[in-house]
Formats: sequence, C-alpha cells, structure tokens
Amino acid sequence: MNDKKMFKISLITTIIGLVGIMILSGYVNPETLTIDKIDKSKIDNQVEINATISSITQTKSNTKIIKLNDETGTINLVIFSDVEINHNLKINQEITVVARVTQYNGNLELILEEPRNIVFS
Repeated sequence: MNDKKMFKISLITTIIGLVGIMILSGYVNPETLTIDKIDKSKIDNQVEINATISSITQTKSNTKIIKLNDETGTINLVIFSDVEINHNLKINQEITVVARVTQYNGNLELILEEPRNIVFS
C-alpha cells in the first residue's frame, strides 16, 4: 500500500477508537464494595463504599485523614488539601465515597481525588 492509504486507514481507525472510548467511558462505574472486600488486588482502582465517619484527623499540611467504618471493617480516607469539600465533616455521618485504593506503610487506604466523589447522607 502507498503511504497516503496507510495514513487514511490509520486516521480513520484512530478516530473510530477515540469515539468508541468516549461513548463507553460513561458506562464504566467503580465497583461498589464493603470495606472487607477491599484488598491488594484493588490497588490503583476506584471503588465506591458506603460508610460512617468514625474519626477525623487533620495534619499540619491540612490533609484530612478520615477513618471510615461499615459493618465489615475500617479504612482511612485521605483528603489532600487541594481537594476542597464544601461540607462540614462530622463523626457518625454516613457518606458514600468513590475513591482510589492505595497502599501506604503497608496499609490500604482510599484517596479522594475529586470533591464531587463524596456524597453526604
């Protein structure tokens, strides 16, 4: 084949692929789990959990570490200072959160990446 035909085929294939990704990305939802189902296989994936705030700690750098619990366990939710939440966090408050699973000092934790990923009940 000549170069022009190859270029056209490549361009059309790329455009079709990008359109397909954009259309299908709206159908990809994070997995809804209980805390005990979050394990090392979930690292770097987003998960959704429903939990209760059991403690709130703020570091010197204004990072919030929220201890969440449900009927199956506990896990920390980390909210870095650049993620602004326009809601007061309260102990015993029920929340639904979509967050990325990470590991820090050997413990699994959740990182809130966007304020819209936390819903207060």
